[in-house]
Amino acid sequence: MSSSNSLLHMSITEIAPMIQTKKVSPVEITQSAIIQAEKLSYLNTFITPMFDYAMDQAKKREKAIGNGEYFGPLDGIPIGIKDNIEVAGVRSTAGTKALNENIASVDAHVVTKLKQAGAIILGKENLHELAAGGRSNNPHYGFVKNPWDIEKIPGGSSGGSGANVAACITFASLGTDIGGSVRFPAHCCGVVGMKQTFGRASQRGLMLTSYDGDHISPITRTVADSAVVLQSYVGHDIHDPTTVKLPLPDFSKDIGTDLEGIKIGVPLNHYFDVIDDEVEVKVRQSISALEELGATVVDIKLPYTEYAGALWVLMASEMSVTAQKLLKNHGHGVSPDLLVGLLATQFILARDYIKAHKLQRLIKEGFAEAFSKVDAIATPTAPLPAINIDADVVNIKGVEYSLRLTRDEIMGRATHLSNRTGLPSISVPCGFSDGMPVGLQLIGRPFAESTLYKIADAYESSASSSRILAELAK
Repeated sequence: MSSSNSLLHMSITEIAPMIQTKKVSPVEITQSAIIQAEKLSYLNTFITPMFDYAMDQAKKREKAIGNGEYFGPLDGIPIGIKDNIEVAGVRSTAGTKALNENIASVDAHVVTKLKQAGAIILGKENLHELAAGGRSNNPHYGFVKNPWDIEKIPGGSSGGSGANVAACITFASLGTDIGGSVRFPAHCCGVVGMKQTFGRASQRGLMLTSYDGDHISPITRTVADSAVVLQSYVGHDIHDPTTVKLPLPDFSKDIGTDLEGIKIGVPLNHYFDVIDDEVEVKVRQSISALEELGATVVDIKLPYTEYAGALWVLMASEMSVTAQKLLKNHGHGVSPDLLVGLLATQFILARDYIKAHKLQRLIKEGFAEAFSKVDAIATPTAPLPAINIDADVVNIKGVEYSLRLTRDEIMGRATHLSNRTGLPSISVPCGFSDGMPVGLQLIGRPFAESTLYKIADAYESSASSSRILAELAK
């Protein structure tokens, strides 16, 4: 493994000081990242590579840093942007042929912030069409493959983002999470995925976004890196009324501190009801590890979560509205399978939508009650490891589940409640099942991302499975 390739296996927090002191050049790192991307092009992680642009930016940042202008820990760092987040002057497709010629006129708010931090954008990343699924099997731009096993899915919808980070192509990627679409790829690819509290980051420039459940969120190789990336772009946006005007904490301030006094709840219902045996073992072992690190672990119950499947009505209804203009003007470019699903959402009854909102309120109240007693809740990120790309059925404890009918309900059953409640959640690697990575999910109080980072980092730092990387350079 060459020294330049070894740089790609470092974390942001490790390599940033080397850039600041000019021991490592942004040009050198970016060149290495492009070589890695080209070498691993079979993973199909990009829809629109931006390699020439990235090199131009790297040269500018190298010159600026040489002149004493250093912007911070993301300066000169190659990152990826999911292709439903707009980058000015670049094709932004949201993963559908219907938008193949769409060129964004302005940067998304988060992209502006990342550029101001000096990050180098390597390209627009492949995803599940319209971010409407958990596999990243894109019929227009090709299926994304998992770096651990190319016969497996990388998760979705931010599959290209998760695979790029795991494959050491990008140091971080921005994905979007409407039902688990950052945390599930993190689980499948053995990396870290954080979904911050709803309202913490601007959605301006996010294509076909949900009005109350979507999040632009970071995928990284370490917990500390996640805190750095999230810090760079969150905060109130006067042009996005969904963002909250709160003092912005230092997400990294509690990283490295012990877990004495931390109380972690483990749900007795819903999260462990449908789960692969080996996944459950790994998750429960990680919870025991948190206890050994000083946390107090208690059992909790979350009322009404047995009806959680009904909340998918809310996301489907929003998709019906946000995709309406696209279907009217470019419906012929949407894949037949997705088109049928989108058309079906037009028939959701107002009565059922209101019932789902009532259920959402009851579930939020249940979580609020739980958080009066605990600081975080520990669950699996997903009930099974990454499945085969062509899988139609999965077997969990002797029960077969059709992925054609329930693909999102099965893959997202442990993640989507955090979208419907707006609560922050992080997935951190906790081992392997059947040779594929497994994630531990930690759910926190509103705007308590710092606490989640503290707990996740403590586990990551102690676990033998921390920072598991696909050693693809070998």
